[in-house]
Amino acid sequence: MGLVVLSDFDGTILDIDTCVHILENHAKEDWKIYDEQFERGEISLQDCLQRQFSTVVVPETQILNEVRQVANIRPHFAHLIKLCRRNEFPLIIVSAGLDFVIKHFSKMEVWSDVVQIHAPKAKCTKDGIKLEFPELLKETSINFKDDLVIHHKAQGSKVVYIGDGVADYEAARNANTAFAIKNSKLAKILKKNKVPYLEISEFRKVVEIVTNML
Repeated sequence: MGLVVLSDFDGTILDIDTCVHILENHAKEDWKIYDEQFERGEISLQDCLQRQFSTVVVPETQILNEVRQVANIRPHFAHLIKLCRRNEFPLIIVSAGLDFVIKHFSKMEVWSDVVQIHAPKAKCTKDGIKLEFPELLKETSINFKDDLVIHHKAQGSKVVYIGDGVADYEAARNANTAFAIKNSKLAKILKKNKVPYLEISEFRKVVEIVTNML
């Protein structure tokens, strides 16, 4: 049986949510109402993000310059990459964030030989940031994060999922092993619904647990 590690990016691998940072500084309307609608189940993750980022008219270069100054990678993520590289199992970033931000950090940290990226393709235009989402592999999946968990489990792999937000809930619930960032929305929802998970603030425990799984 194989092993696959899936991880959210903003607020999980990074210590802040760069999407929130971008929206707080550049959205031309109240973007939080869409978060509230998503959390109440009134709109999909895809609709939420499309509506939020359509209000952001900022060049890609400016966004990258800003996030570089405010975001840091959580400790020991590099150790998880080494573990995955050494044992040749997939490490996939499953993010609802901007793909060019993820690729920027991946290039800076030289992750590209190990880390795959599963995220919306983002394009900055004069009419806002346009997003093209990954196609679902299974029509009944809640969103593309949950979809990837279901896909890899169907292939016979054990799936580890790491996240911090509401959008990560279904993926974490369906994974074989779930990690949630301490005091995050994901941790609170998993606890409320009595879904087993491990709470972390950095990646040391993930490395230990995945090593034991091998």
